[in-house]
Amino acid sequence: MSHYPSNSLMSHYPSNSLMSHYLSHGPLLSQVMVRLCSKSIKLSNFYAKPCTNSSTFRSQISFLQNEFFSTISDSKFSTINEEEVLKFSQLAKEWWSPNGPIKLLHSMNPLRVLYIRRQYLKSKLDVNFKLNKNFNDFNDVENFKFPFKGLRILDMGCGGGLLSESLVRLGASVVGADASLENIQIAKIHSFKDPMLYSGPGNLEYRCITAEKLLEQEESFDIVCAMEIIEHVNNPMEFLKTCTGLVKPGGGHLFLSTISRTPLSYFLTILLAEKVFKIIPSGTHDFNNYIKPDEIQAIIQEIQTNKNINNERNNENISNISGIVSEKWGFVTDITGIGLNPITGKWFEFYKWIPTRIQLDVNYIITARRILS
Repeated sequence: MSHYPSNSLMSHYPSNSLMSHYLSHGPLLSQVMVRLCSKSIKLSNFYAKPCTNSSTFRSQISFLQNEFFSTISDSKFSTINEEEVLKFSQLAKEWWSPNGPIKLLHSMNPLRVLYIRRQYLKSKLDVNFKLNKNFNDFNDVENFKFPFKGLRILDMGCGGGLLSESLVRLGASVVGADASLENIQIAKIHSFKDPMLYSGPGNLEYRCITAEKLLEQEESFDIVCAMEIIEHVNNPMEFLKTCTGLVKPGGGHLFLSTISRTPLSYFLTILLAEKVFKIIPSGTHDFNNYIKPDEIQAIIQEIQTNKNINNERNNENISNISGIVSEKWGFVTDITGIGLNPITGKWFEFYKWIPTRIQLDVNYIITARRILS
C-alpha cells in the first residue's frame, strides 16, 4: 500500500526540488493528514494551491506537524520529544531491514526477549515455590512453550514491532504503543505477514498513543517494557514514573533498557557508532539524556502509590479517615550490563563477577517489580 499522494494530487506540485523534498516526507505527512482528517481539520487549502517556494512548503509542513502532535499530546502532561518522534518516523520504512539503520536493535532483540523471559520466570518460580514446595524446577519452567500466556504486556515505544512480535509468539497479549504514526503503520503491515500472531494463544494490538494517555485511561499491564526509549523522551524521570503507574499491583514487572551517562558510553555510542563508523544515523543519541542505573534505581525506590484500605478495615483504629494510604511502589530486582561483540555482531550479558563499574558503563537492562499487595 502506498502512502504517497495520488497522481491527481501530485499534479498540483511543480516538478522541481520541492517535489523531491515532499516525497522524502511523504510517508510521515500522509499519516499526519489522515489523523487530521479524522479530527475534521480542513486541509483543502493545502492541496488547492501549488507550492511555489520552499518557505511556503516549510510553513505547511510545520502546520501539519504541530496539529499532529496536538492530537497525540493532549494529555495534561506529556513527555513526548517531538523532534525524536519525527526523527524515528523518517526511519520507519527501515524498521524491518536487518542491515539498515536499525540493525543494532535487530541484533539486540534476541537478548532482550531472553532476559525478559528469564527474569519473569525466575519471579514466578520464587512465588510458586513459596506456595508449593513441589513446584517444578527452573529448567522445566524455562522450556515452557508459552511462558507469557495469559499475560497482558505493554511494549512502550514499540517502533516497528520487533519486541512486540517476539512477545506475542511466546503467548502474550501485547499492546505495542508508539507516538509515531509511521512506526505503528509499519508495525501493523509487517504483523499481517505472520497469521500466527493473530491465531493465539497470544494476540497483538498496535496503538498510536503516549504513556501518559494510557495512564489517563487507567490501563494496566502485567508487564511493561520500555526498551531503548527513555533516552529519547523529555523529562525521563517523569516518563519512568508514568511507566510504573501502568504496572499492575500484585507483582507486575517493569523492564527498562537504556544507556549509562559515562565517558565510555559517549565514546562507543556516539563518537564511534554515529560519527566514525556510521553504524547508526548521526544524531540518534543525545549524551545529556543518558541515565545512570543508580539514578533509575533511586527514582523507583522513591515512588509512592496510593492504596484504598476501606475494604480492609476490621473495626481497627485507622488514622487516615479517607481510607487512602501511600505505600512504596516496588523495588529493583536486577540490573544487568549488556554489550555487543564486535566480532560476532551478537549482544551478550556481562558476567556478574565483572566489576559493576565496567559492566554497567554503557548499555544495561533493569527489572523492577511492583510490591505484592
